[in-house]
Amino acid sequence: MPSHWTRCSQTGYNFHRHRRTPVPIPMLMALFFLFSPSPAMAGDDQGGETTLLVKVIPRGAEVLVNGVPMGIAPFLIKKPPLGQVSLRARHMGYRSLTRNFEIVANQNNVATLIMASRAGNLGTLTGTLIIETQPQGATLALDSNPLGKSPMRAENLAEGDHQLTLQFPGLGEKTIPVQVIGGETIQTNILWDEPKPKKFRLDLTPPGAKVVFLNHPQPYLSGMPLPKGRYLLRAAHPGYVTTDIAVDMGEKDFHSWVSLQPATPTQNP
Repeated sequence: MPSHWTRCSQTGYNFHRHRRTPVPIPMLMALFFLFSPSPAMAGDDQGGETTLLVKVIPRGAEVLVNGVPMGIAPFLIKKPPLGQVSLRARHMGYRSLTRNFEIVANQNNVATLIMASRAGNLGTLTGTLIIETQPQGATLALDSNPLGKSPMRAENLAEGDHQLTLQFPGLGEKTIPVQVIGGETIQTNILWDEPKPKKFRLDLTPPGAKVVFLNHPQPYLSGMPLPKGRYLLRAAHPGYVTTDIAVDMGEKDFHSWVSLQPATPTQNP
């Protein structure tokens, strides 16, 4: 610590130490942030993430990237293919628009497509629907007009909003909205969610009665899942009349009570 000699009015010399004035903590923090590298500076040598934000005017247009449907704009694609890509926007009532766009690596790329209206032409143009279903073989109708069975390609359909009805053997019927755009081919993939089997249970008297299926390969278990359909069962117990049971499984769990009748001397259990 620095020091010096000072002459006093009294005899001799006195030795004095100068105290160092402490630096305020806020000033130290300011100096630290001033001379420390910022996060942006520290990461200048690292490449950023490549993204592609697709916007379309008007909103709600479907966009294809390199011919692959990607969804309804606006949407963000992370890690898109680098270089030139083909963007195609289609929207009912507007002229379809195709543009090439250059995607630059390590940048947030933004592509904006502006479509021209086809006012007055709605309903006068035709388009195509390619309908795929899982499982296949659904009976199709568009606005109650039969189309055939899936998979199929339906052409010369009037542009506009339509209702597509599907019927699957044993699975019922469903109706979904579809859109036809003039001059465009739109593929629709429909996955039919098969209903989960419902639980089947019989409570029998007397307890311990044996139950077997007559038209089903699985052994009977109380509370077992069964798909929709009609089932024939047989319940038997020594000393009781063997009884056949018919059950119609529907959309709900099935639970029933069955009482076997005691066998008389003239009846065969």
